[in-house]
Amino acid sequence: MSRRLTAPATAPIGASTLPSPRFGHWPWILGAILLTAFCGWWVSQTLGEKEPIIVGILHARSGPTAPQERLLIDAEVLALEEINRTGGLLGRRVSWVIADGGNDGTSFARQAERLIGVDRADVLIGCWSATSRRAVVTVVEANDHLLVHPSRHEGFEESPNVVSMGPLPNQQIAPAVAWCRETMSARRIFMVGTDDPWARSAGAFLGDQLAGINASIVGEEYLPLGSIDVAPTIEAIITSNPDVVFSLLAGESAAALLRQLREAGVRPADLPVMIFSVSDDELRSMPPDDVTGNYVVAGYFPGNERTADQTFVPAFRTRYGNDRPTSEQAMAADGAVRLWAEAVREAGTADVAIVRSTIRHQTLPSPEGVIAVDPENRHAWRNLSVGRIRPDGQIDTLWSTRGPTRPTPFPATRSRPEWGRFIASLQREKALRRTAEPSAPRPGIAP
Repeated sequence: MSRRLTAPATAPIGASTLPSPRFGHWPWILGAILLTAFCGWWVSQTLGEKEPIIVGILHARSGPTAPQERLLIDAEVLALEEINRTGGLLGRRVSWVIADGGNDGTSFARQAERLIGVDRADVLIGCWSATSRRAVVTVVEANDHLLVHPSRHEGFEESPNVVSMGPLPNQQIAPAVAWCRETMSARRIFMVGTDDPWARSAGAFLGDQLAGINASIVGEEYLPLGSIDVAPTIEAIITSNPDVVFSLLAGESAAALLRQLREAGVRPADLPVMIFSVSDDELRSMPPDDVTGNYVVAGYFPGNERTADQTFVPAFRTRYGNDRPTSEQAMAADGAVRLWAEAVREAGTADVAIVRSTIRHQTLPSPEGVIAVDPENRHAWRNLSVGRIRPDGQIDTLWSTRGPTRPTPFPATRSRPEWGRFIASLQREKALRRTAEPSAPRPGIAP
């Protein structure tokens, strides 16, 4: 049996169906206000409108080292962009401020103060030269802050406020000497580098190491930064008749050395050069005849990655173009950002004091292999490879360490006080040279 459905009663046209304003209007209004406020809060939390975590990127964007440091800036920005693309850190986006430290330590220190005090950076990442790093270390220690330093390091320094990703002399020079001795039977080494703490410290370590294996440094030359006046160095190399040349020069200085060696008739088959400080960008810009057959010492070479983590190179080229080569230094800069980010995640906060503790125990897969922070001295365990340059500019890997080498900022060849006196003597000599330098530009340096 069917039932008839009764139509609902309808209110007269124009009559309100809401409760009477006299009794129920205000609860509805108050509820709407509270609902709107709650939705605004929820959206702000969900869409990441929390206060961002701030990274201070501090490199030279002007001055003689700007070309090398540009590569590091690009790698660091790429890593930060990737962090934001995958949700940021702790539900917060990461923003960054890029500061130009110029070409002197005073400028770097001033910019570090601004990044910490004005921009409220939660971490500083950067510095290339020993001079810039040491100036910034003073600032971060005074402010109890944190610097993650991606570049090579001369050693003789440990700080609870600094994590150093770059290799120390014992992680580059010592394995290279062992390889040269075994492969080339080399016992006579000529060393040339930039007149800076890293090259001079490497030279001191090299001399100590060779003395212990019945080998010797037959000559040392240290050139002003950016100098292309290498003719006296070429003459000294030929006169001293070494088995191999260790070149710690970079940029135009390295290019001038290799070119003038070739022009002097010195061939890699007779006198090879071990190149420690030239990026892939720089190698590709040099004429093939100048570089082919010489050797490169680095953590890894693009195309010869040692781990499954090979995302950096394709990501870098996608972001900056296929014609933009990468390098070990760029990889270390990318790793510096990612290592800090992992420390923040483990800490559950971006608080500097807590992150300084968690970053001491971080490990990171990288193209050269696993990089780990040594919890005692806060330098990184690093791998090393030796490769030969081909005519097409690519590098064939010939040898690699079996695993990462522990960082030793104070090599056992001397005591800590002795290394301290050595560094002090370098600083005194540098001050005396500056006092004696004429105001005219140095050879090879544009005014």
